[in-house]
Amino acid sequence: MLQSARLLIVAAMLFLTACQTSMVKQFSKVQPGMEKDDVLEIMGSPSQSRRFHGKDRWSYVFYEDRIRFEKEVHFFEGKAIYIGDLWQPPEEQSAVAVDKRNAELNEKIDLEVKQDIEKHRKAYDSYEAEVRGHDKVRYVPSFTPIR
Repeated sequence: MLQSARLLIVAAMLFLTACQTSMVKQFSKVQPGMEKDDVLEIMGSPSQSRRFHGKDRWSYVFYEDRIRFEKEVHFFEGKAIYIGDLWQPPEEQSAVAVDKRNAELNEKIDLEVKQDIEKHRKAYDSYEAEVRGHDKVRYVPSFTPIR
Protein backbone atom coordinates (compact mmCIF):
# COMPACT_ATOMS: atom_id res chain seq x y z
CA MET A 1 0.00 0.00 0.00
CA LEU A 2 2.79 2.41 0.94
CA GLN A 3 4.70 1.59 -2.21
CA SER A 4 1.67 2.18 -4.42
CA ALA A 5 1.12 5.58 -2.76
CA ARG A 6 4.74 6.51 -3.42
CA LEU A 7 4.45 5.31 -6.99
CA LEU A 8 1.28 7.36 -7.43
CA ILE A 9 2.99 10.49 -6.04
CA VAL A 10 6.01 10.02 -8.33
CA ALA A 11 3.73 9.46 -11.34
CA ALA A 12 1.72 12.59 -10.49
CA MET A 13 4.93 14.66 -10.17
CA LEU A 14 6.22 13.38 -13.51
CA PHE A 15 2.89 14.14 -15.13
CA LEU A 16 2.82 17.68 -13.74
CA THR A 17 6.40 18.43 -14.81
CA ALA A 18 5.72 17.01 -18.28
CA CYS A 19 2.79 19.40 -18.66
CA GLN A 20 4.98 22.46 -18.18
CA THR A 21 5.51 24.33 -21.40
CA SER A 22 8.82 25.70 -22.56
CA MET A 23 9.21 29.41 -21.84
CA VAL A 24 11.18 29.75 -25.08
CA LYS A 25 8.20 28.34 -26.98
CA GLN A 26 5.85 30.58 -25.02
CA PHE A 27 7.98 33.62 -25.85
CA SER A 28 7.87 32.77 -29.56
CA LYS A 29 4.08 33.26 -29.41
CA VAL A 30 4.50 36.94 -28.56
CA GLN A 31 4.13 39.02 -31.73
CA PRO A 32 4.56 42.72 -32.59
CA GLY A 33 1.33 44.67 -32.23
CA MET A 34 0.08 42.66 -29.25
CA GLU A 35 -1.42 44.50 -26.32
CA LYS A 36 0.17 44.34 -22.86
CA ASP A 37 -2.70 42.16 -21.59
CA ASP A 38 -2.07 39.60 -24.34
CA VAL A 39 1.64 39.42 -23.47
CA LEU A 40 0.80 39.04 -19.77
CA GLU A 41 -1.57 36.21 -20.60
CA ILE A 42 1.10 34.35 -22.60
CA MET A 43 4.25 35.10 -20.57
CA GLY A 44 3.02 36.14 -17.16
CA SER A 45 4.52 38.99 -15.16
CA PRO A 46 7.91 40.25 -16.32
CA SER A 47 11.04 39.88 -14.19
CA GLN A 48 11.66 43.59 -14.60
CA SER A 49 9.77 46.49 -16.12
CA ARG A 50 11.03 49.98 -16.76
CA ARG A 51 10.35 53.02 -18.90
CA PHE A 52 13.22 54.17 -21.12
CA HIS A 53 13.18 56.58 -24.08
CA GLY A 54 9.40 56.76 -24.02
CA LYS A 55 8.92 53.00 -24.23
CA ASP A 56 7.83 50.48 -21.62
CA ARG A 57 10.40 47.68 -21.50
CA TRP A 58 9.56 44.33 -19.96
CA SER A 59 12.37 41.87 -19.33
CA TYR A 60 11.85 38.16 -18.87
CA VAL A 61 14.55 35.93 -17.39
CA PHE A 62 14.03 32.18 -17.51
CA TYR A 63 16.07 29.00 -17.53
CA GLU A 64 15.74 25.99 -19.73
CA ASP A 65 18.14 23.04 -19.65
CA ARG A 66 20.50 25.06 -17.43
CA ILE A 67 20.69 27.82 -20.02
CA ARG A 68 19.72 31.34 -18.99
CA PHE A 69 17.55 33.29 -21.41
CA GLU A 70 16.95 37.02 -21.18
CA LYS A 71 14.28 38.37 -23.48
CA GLU A 72 12.62 41.76 -23.78
CA VAL A 73 9.36 43.14 -25.03
CA HIS A 74 9.16 46.89 -25.76
CA PHE A 75 5.82 48.64 -25.82
CA PHE A 76 4.93 51.97 -27.35
CA GLU A 77 1.44 53.31 -26.67
CA GLY A 78 0.42 49.92 -25.26
CA LYS A 79 1.45 47.81 -28.28
CA ALA A 80 4.49 45.55 -28.58
CA ILE A 81 7.06 47.01 -31.01
CA TYR A 82 10.18 44.97 -30.18
CA ILE A 83 10.40 41.33 -29.15
CA GLY A 84 13.70 39.57 -28.70
CA ASP A 85 17.00 39.46 -26.88
CA LEU A 86 18.15 42.28 -24.63
CA TRP A 87 18.28 45.41 -26.76
CA GLN A 88 21.69 47.00 -27.14
CA PRO A 89 22.12 50.47 -28.66
CA PRO A 90 24.08 50.80 -31.91
CA GLU A 91 27.84 50.97 -31.38
CA GLU A 92 28.02 54.71 -32.12
CA GLN A 93 25.38 55.37 -29.45
CA SER A 94 26.87 53.13 -26.78
CA ALA A 95 28.05 54.63 -23.51
CA VAL A 96 31.69 53.90 -24.38
CA ALA A 97 31.45 55.73 -27.72
CA VAL A 98 29.64 58.71 -26.17
CA ASP A 99 32.23 58.90 -23.37
CA LYS A 100 35.05 58.83 -25.93
CA ARG A 101 33.46 61.67 -27.95
CA ASN A 102 32.93 63.69 -24.77
CA ALA A 103 36.54 63.13 -23.67
CA GLU A 104 37.78 64.35 -27.06
CA LEU A 105 35.56 67.45 -26.81
CA ASN A 106 36.78 68.10 -23.25
CA GLU A 107 40.42 67.88 -24.39
CA LYS A 108 39.70 70.32 -27.22
CA ILE A 109 37.98 72.75 -24.83
CA ASP A 110 40.83 72.44 -22.31
CA LEU A 111 43.36 73.27 -25.06
CA GLU A 112 41.31 76.28 -26.19
CA VAL A 113 41.05 77.54 -22.60
CA LYS A 114 44.79 77.10 -22.10
CA GLN A 115 45.53 79.03 -25.31
CA ASP A 116 43.05 81.73 -24.32
CA ILE A 117 44.68 82.11 -20.89
CA GLU A 118 48.12 82.40 -22.50
CA LYS A 119 46.83 85.00 -24.98
CA HIS A 120 45.29 87.08 -22.18
CA ARG A 121 48.44 86.81 -20.07
CA LYS A 122 50.56 88.12 -22.97
CA ALA A 123 48.04 90.92 -23.65
CA TYR A 124 48.15 91.93 -19.96
CA ASP A 125 51.96 91.90 -19.92
CA SER A 126 51.99 94.04 -23.08
CA TYR A 127 49.46 96.47 -21.61
CA GLU A 128 51.40 96.73 -18.37
CA ALA A 129 54.65 97.45 -20.25
CA GLU A 130 52.91 100.11 -22.32
CA VAL A 131 51.40 101.84 -19.30
CA ARG A 132 54.72 101.89 -17.45
CA GLY A 133 56.47 103.09 -20.56
CA HIS A 134 58.92 100.21 -20.78
CA ASP A 135 58.54 100.20 -24.51
CA LYS A 136 59.47 103.91 -24.95
CA VAL A 137 62.85 105.57 -24.90
CA ARG A 138 62.92 108.23 -22.23
CA TYR A 139 65.01 111.29 -22.56
CA VAL A 140 66.22 112.64 -19.30
CA PRO A 141 68.33 115.82 -19.81
CA SER A 142 71.49 116.05 -17.96
CA PHE A 143 72.00 119.23 -16.00
CA THR A 144 74.30 120.58 -13.45
CA PRO A 145 72.85 121.42 -10.12
CA ILE A 146 72.90 125.03 -8.92
CA ARG A 147 74.57 125.82 -5.62
